[in-house]
Amino acid sequence: AGTPAQILWENLQPQPSPIITLRYFDIRGRGEVIRLYLNELGLEYNETSFTGQEWQELKPKWSKLGLIPFGQVPSLSYNGIHLVQSHAILRFLSRKHDPSYMRMTPEEKAEVEIMADSTSDLRGRVMKIKYDSSLNEKQKSDAFLQYCTTTAMEWLKKFEAYLPSSAASNPSYATFLLFDLIDTHRTYCPPAAFSELMKANPKLAALEMSFPSRSKLATYFASRRGP
Repeated sequence: AGTPAQILWENLQPQPSPIITLRYFDIRGRGEVIRLYLNELGLEYNETSFTGQEWQELKPKWSKLGLIPFGQVPSLSYNGIHLVQSHAILRFLSRKHDPSYMRMTPEEKAEVEIMADSTSDLRGRVMKIKYDSSLNEKQKSDAFLQYCTTTAMEWLKKFEAYLPSSAASNPSYATFLLFDLIDTHRTYCPPAAFSELMKANPKLAALEMSFPSRSKLATYFASRRGP
């Protein structure tokens, strides 16, 4: 056990490299932010990628093995511990490997977690349009344009106001989720609409531009998979 100070000190000491395996579809999706964060933390990991068809065969096998207790991915195994839910995975990695997060007060951690969990609300709206089987391609394009010029503009302004000034230089796991959210909007918003979003939110635009040049991410971005 030990006191919080002792636990923090032990966590900051050099540790043996953990054995990590990430399981996710061969797309960016919800696995991408975990890939980015693992690279930022300098953690080596194995990845098991698969297609939608392969998933149908893997799902029952992994469920029986306890790798995906809720039948969903991403799934991360860390030294024999099997984790699911992308935010839970990121928080776990922060607690284990991010000294800045370890040193935060409960109040500071709450602010990080508020921003992290809020990204899910907006991402869900994007995915609702993407996976709406009742819409044809033209209708989806129209729906994305409407969303990107109204709802997205309103919500991203909230993130712009909430984003701490140190986010780009000292990013938390929530900053990675926010980058992933912006990146998702770049993928699905019409170019002109996305450009307007960034003009209206210069801190978010600067954050997005800073990620590919981060020293631990540059190599990953150079060979990054498609959406």
